[in-house]
Amino acid sequence: MRRAWAVASLTLLTPAIASAGNSDEVNAGLDVTLTGGAVVATVYTGAALWYNPAGLARIEKPSLELTGVTINLQVIKNPGLITIDTEPQSKSEGAGFNVSVIPQAITFSLKLRNENLKLGVGLFNSSIRREFITEQATSPAGSSPEVQAFAGQNSRFDFFHISTGLAASLARNRKQHVLLGGAIDLVVATTRVDSSSTIFYDEAAAGQINSSQVATTTGFGFQLKAGVQWVPIQQLRIGLSVTAPTYVFAALERFATSYSQAPPAGTIPDDPEAQQLATGSEDRTGRGVWWGVEPGNLRFGLAYVGDWGWIEGDLVYYFRLRQEQVGLDFRGFLNGRIGTSFRVTRSINLGLGAFTDFSQVDRLGGLPVAARDVDFFGVHFGILYSNEEVHPDRQTPQEKEGLGLSVAIGIRYAHGRGDTVGLLVPSQYDPEPIRSCADADAPQGCLPVATKVNEIAINLGFKVAF
Repeated sequence: MRRAWAVASLTLLTPAIASAGNSDEVNAGLDVTLTGGAVVATVYTGAALWYNPAGLARIEKPSLELTGVTINLQVIKNPGLITIDTEPQSKSEGAGFNVSVIPQAITFSLKLRNENLKLGVGLFNSSIRREFITEQATSPAGSSPEVQAFAGQNSRFDFFHISTGLAASLARNRKQHVLLGGAIDLVVATTRVDSSSTIFYDEAAAGQINSSQVATTTGFGFQLKAGVQWVPIQQLRIGLSVTAPTYVFAALERFATSYSQAPPAGTIPDDPEAQQLATGSEDRTGRGVWWGVEPGNLRFGLAYVGDWGWIEGDLVYYFRLRQEQVGLDFRGFLNGRIGTSFRVTRSINLGLGAFTDFSQVDRLGGLPVAARDVDFFGVHFGILYSNEEVHPDRQTPQEKEGLGLSVAIGIRYAHGRGDTVGLLVPSQYDPEPIRSCADADAPQGCLPVATKVNEIAINLGFKVAF
């Protein structure tokens, strides 16, 4: 019996939506490692550069922090990512496992000569994407032609933010004061995607399709941030920050592609799909652009602080962002976070947190294969040890001699459900659905595939105060 081999093309991922998580949150700062990210009103570390620049004004001693040395494990289930359109349909297993170990943030902060003015600088990796996909599906026995499908793609995506911020307090009374801050980030975005596919019908006697792609992009841009923290009464903290979208003003692009098709014997010569074709392309370009590539956001936090520790709830609204040139269509949406820290001893704190991480995708239609629309819910547990007291209102005075050493460990679990763009492979030779889905212009060969993602992350943080 003759056998057909079909390999579906898993094309270039839309970068900001092809991740286990969706938002641009960074595990930056010991307070984030401890509570999981509900810090807009209470942040007192270098994480202020990311979450609320006003928090820099709480710093009393020069400090260096390295946080987010993250071990991230993802288990992905999306059976049918490749579906062969036979009767009955044949689906790929759709099981994936990804591991990454990546430092996310390093910050340095200090007082200036005007002791009321604080400076912070930091390097953040905000949108880390690592994914390796291999898929296969085999048509039912007795199909004519028989079909077996394979697919492979390796992708990585990073946003590097080089951030500088200033903050100051408008009152020296610790019981009632207002903190103001702002920051500007220089942004470098990098992507690389390698993918390949081959389709054989009856060992190429009934048709054959091949394609491959290597694509890299580097973009340079900036982002602006501003924030305020207000202490109306001694136990209450209110935080508000605004982050503008990240705009890229220059881009370097390189890609190489190849495509070939061979129709089955005996097809009508005048049929466009019956033409034998082999083509390829290569390009290297650098150009000025004005692309919005990360959505802006508005953060609001409310916290209660006591001798026992603190508890905070945050709401984060992400603004809508559309950018046709890079295939982004993000909806406006709201995420929530809650976090608390309990003082066990003067040196040890325990933290708990919970969060939502909803999908930014406005619609799956028109997106490339393997792009996801998945909503996440998660919990966080953290523990922190320090030889200095850790509290938003009790930072170690600058006059105290000796190094302040702190270390934090956080464990994060998230579960996500939604859809992934899959590819419907025709049971007979027909390259048009394959091409249209891959190009994301007329996705007649695409279909939504139910997806589950389980993610566990182990986050580490270190701080030295001089």
